[in-house]
Amino acid sequence: MLNGVQGMIGDTAVVTRAIEGGHRPGRIRARGEDWLAIPLDPHETIDSGTDVVVADVQGGLLVVYRAGT
Repeated sequence: MLNGVQGMIGDTAVVTRAIEGGHRPGRIRARGEDWLAIPLDPHETIDSGTDVVVADVQGGLLVVYRAGT
């Protein structure tokens, strides 16, 4: 089992500030904390309130995709 940020991969979170592509990070709420996040698809926009899954960590940003996809 991984600890820290790497241990968050596979966790579900909710978008609290829209993620507008790979160059405009948004915010998600995961494990009771706020994190900066970018989409797995760098062209995708993910609206606030959307459930997402953490796919990876890149340079302190969580990389996410929509839950259920």
